[in-house]
Amino acid sequence: MPTFIMLGRLTTQAKKNGVESRAARDRIFAEFQKLGVKVTPYTTLGPYDIVNIVEAPSDELAMKFLMSVGSTGNVDSTTLRAFTEEEAKKFR
Repeated sequence: MPTFIMLGRLTTQAKKNGVESRAARDRIFAEFQKLGVKVTPYTTLGPYDIVNIVEAPSDELAMKFLMSVGSTGNVDSTTLRAFTEEEAKKFR
């Protein structure tokens, strides 16, 4: 299953809305979990506020998930496609 690392910074809107922002995130996570997307969220210290490890059945579904998260206006993100060592061996 494709894996993605989503690095995020909370927007001013998210910081103002607090609990509402978290509720919006939880709704999106629940919606996509039904479609087979697994999200492991972390709150982090440093240049990023959050790191999500996202596993999705397809790149297309992962992109829909990431666009849904971004559409809330609560997070600015950078997303990386991650490959396991086994997957990376195919490219050598």
